[in-house]
Amino acid sequence: MTRPEAYELERVFGPGSSGETPEKRSASSARTFVRSQAQLAAYTERSKGLQMSAQWALRQFGFDTLLRAVDEGAVVISANLSEPARTLQEQREKLGLNFKQVAQASGVTESFVRQAEKPGSIVPIRQLQSIAQTLGLDDEKISVQPGACSDHDLAYRLRTMKNSRRKNGLSPSAVLKLAEAAWVTARQLELEEYLGAEISFSTLFQKHSDYTPPAWKVGYELAEKTRVLLGLSPTEPIQSIRSVIDRIGIPLIQAPMGQRVAGATVVNGESRGIAVNIEGENTNVWIRRMTLSHELGHLLWDPHEKLKHLHVDRYETISNTVGQDPIEARANAFAIAFLVPPKAVKDIISSDNDAASMVAIIMDKFGVGAMAAKYHLSNVSKQWGVNIDVSSVALADMPPPNEIWSAHENWTVDFFPVPGVSVGRRGKFAGLIATALKLGKISADTAGSWLGVAPSEIEKHCDDVIGLTMPDPSIGGLQKG
Repeated sequence: MTRPEAYELERVFGPGSSGETPEKRSASSARTFVRSQAQLAAYTERSKGLQMSAQWALRQFGFDTLLRAVDEGAVVISANLSEPARTLQEQREKLGLNFKQVAQASGVTESFVRQAEKPGSIVPIRQLQSIAQTLGLDDEKISVQPGACSDHDLAYRLRTMKNSRRKNGLSPSAVLKLAEAAWVTARQLELEEYLGAEISFSTLFQKHSDYTPPAWKVGYELAEKTRVLLGLSPTEPIQSIRSVIDRIGIPLIQAPMGQRVAGATVVNGESRGIAVNIEGENTNVWIRRMTLSHELGHLLWDPHEKLKHLHVDRYETISNTVGQDPIEARANAFAIAFLVPPKAVKDIISSDNDAASMVAIIMDKFGVGAMAAKYHLSNVSKQWGVNIDVSSVALADMPPPNEIWSAHENWTVDFFPVPGVSVGRRGKFAGLIATALKLGKISADTAGSWLGVAPSEIEKHCDDVIGLTMPDPSIGGLQKG
């Protein structure tokens, strides 16, 4: 399109806005737009759709559409009469889910889900976006773009794993959690880019395709290299692996996923994130730290073709070391060496403690479970020519995690200022949303839609959410105080 005239910019963004481009004008505009399933219009007091900031509306629809919305009173944004019904039905069927399962996960009635899949029917935009988010679709593109940015390969992998006849096939609940995690992953990375956050660490890691035996040795080397790249001490404990993942710029979703799934790496288009179960064995925070580190090793170092669009690790896959796949063996070695550097274990081996005491020291100092600590001590001691016998170390006698370790990793899992926000959407994702709201880059309606709560709830607790979840409040230009 040609560059808009000054009078067109003022007509769209209002007389109080300034700047010579739509982007600059939208950033200073007090005007809001409102969208429904099929239309976009300038907001009035009679509007009933979902309000959008001028800046976010421009990003989603472009200047020409906003100009038409202002000049004509409303503009049709629906791609065609078969949308969003076709996209929703295709995605639900790709995932192998029924109406009831989608309805329960979306927090809407089953009749809403059925109605949304009928061509030509109209569904309130908030319910429509909730369904889209649950299915891993771009809720902003639903009805506007056929497919709504669906990652077909991800959906296929989820359905295949759900339909697996093996005892470890994914449950419908786990499929829904992972599909939602894919949506959170894509939205979080878009928000960081939208807010101008500088994520430099992810570019430091070049994929490493060496899985030749012994895979553990490569895993150890990659763990040491990761500490160097991140500027971490070569031997000190990592108090919060969650914070490290946030710092790198990788979306992290911690959510309940049943008893089988430990964690997963999720790919949604060009976006990659980590999803970790807070149920099952991961209720022990030390085991969850190993799972988090294991998935981090996959995401940082495994080539894309190894991860495919979804790589799911089950508890038995991570804990079973006999005949283990080289990819998993390397990730396991990375996980323990990243959390407990072999050089640090050497210092513990030099002490006069017995094997059980050394295992307990490793657990308490570095925050790992008894089994991981026991075998790591044995393996490292052999490398140093000591060969400590750990066969008599009884796992049941080892200490449990203290509250400090749990607090570091559970940070927003156990406590969050807005109770209605699901566990999987807390953490940095919520902090970015609250930051964007405070800066006027998104509306309260948009923030509420993404967090699944009433707009007033996130408005009321905006500062609390930012303070809890954002270690760097300068992101997007938001300053402390």
